[in-house]
Amino acid sequence: MDEETKLRALALALLNKGDGINRRSGQFLGQLCAPDHYPLTPKQSGWLGKLAERAGMSDQFEVITHGE
Repeated sequence: MDEETKLRALALALLNKGDGINRRSGQFLGQLCAPDHYPLTPKQSGWLGKLAERAGMSDQFEVITHGE
Protein backbone atom coordinates (compact mmCIF):
# COMPACT_ATOMS: atom_id res chain seq x y z
CA MET A 1 0.00 0.00 0.00
CA ASP A 2 1.47 3.37 -0.99
CA GLU A 3 1.63 6.44 1.26
CA GLU A 4 -1.34 8.19 -0.40
CA THR A 5 -3.55 5.14 0.14
CA LYS A 6 -2.44 4.89 3.77
CA LEU A 7 -3.19 8.59 4.34
CA ARG A 8 -6.63 8.15 2.79
CA ALA A 9 -7.33 5.13 4.99
CA LEU A 10 -6.25 7.01 8.13
CA ALA A 11 -8.37 10.04 7.20
CA LEU A 12 -11.42 7.82 6.65
CA ALA A 13 -10.83 6.00 9.92
CA LEU A 14 -10.58 9.31 11.79
CA LEU A 15 -13.78 10.57 10.16
CA ASN A 16 -15.59 7.35 11.02
CA LYS A 17 -14.40 7.40 14.61
CA GLY A 18 -15.35 11.06 15.01
CA ASP A 19 -13.39 11.70 18.24
CA GLY A 20 -12.29 15.34 18.42
CA ILE A 21 -13.39 16.08 14.86
CA ASN A 22 -15.03 19.45 14.28
CA ARG A 23 -16.25 20.85 10.96
CA ARG A 24 -12.87 22.29 10.00
CA SER A 25 -11.05 19.08 10.85
CA GLY A 26 -13.65 17.10 8.92
CA GLN A 27 -13.11 19.26 5.84
CA PHE A 28 -9.36 18.74 6.09
CA LEU A 29 -9.75 14.97 6.43
CA GLY A 30 -12.22 14.94 3.55
CA GLN A 31 -9.65 16.63 1.33
CA LEU A 32 -7.22 13.84 2.13
CA CYS A 33 -9.76 11.31 0.90
CA ALA A 34 -9.93 12.93 -2.55
CA PRO A 35 -7.76 11.12 -5.09
CA ASP A 36 -6.09 14.31 -6.33
CA HIS A 37 -4.98 15.95 -3.08
CA TYR A 38 -1.60 17.64 -2.92
CA PRO A 39 1.26 16.37 -0.73
CA LEU A 40 0.92 17.40 2.91
CA THR A 41 2.77 20.47 4.09
CA PRO A 42 4.64 20.13 7.40
CA LYS A 43 1.83 22.08 9.11
CA GLN A 44 -0.84 19.78 7.67
CA SER A 45 1.17 16.73 8.66
CA GLY A 46 1.37 18.07 12.21
CA TRP A 47 -2.38 18.67 12.28
CA LEU A 48 -3.08 15.15 11.03
CA GLY A 49 -0.75 13.80 13.72
CA LYS A 50 -2.61 15.72 16.42
CA LEU A 51 -5.98 14.47 15.16
CA ALA A 52 -4.68 10.91 15.10
CA GLU A 53 -3.28 11.26 18.62
CA ARG A 54 -6.58 12.58 19.98
CA ALA A 55 -8.39 9.62 18.45
CA GLY A 56 -5.87 7.11 19.81
CA MET A 57 -4.55 6.32 16.33
CA SER A 58 -1.10 7.89 16.53
CA ASP A 59 0.54 4.51 15.87
CA GLN A 60 -1.07 4.41 12.40
CA PHE A 61 0.14 7.95 11.71
CA GLU A 62 3.69 7.04 12.78
CA VAL A 63 3.73 4.07 10.39
CA ILE A 64 2.75 6.34 7.50
CA THR A 65 5.21 9.13 8.26
CA HIS A 66 8.18 7.05 9.41
CA GLY A 67 7.72 3.81 7.51
CA GLU A 68 6.84 0.34 8.69
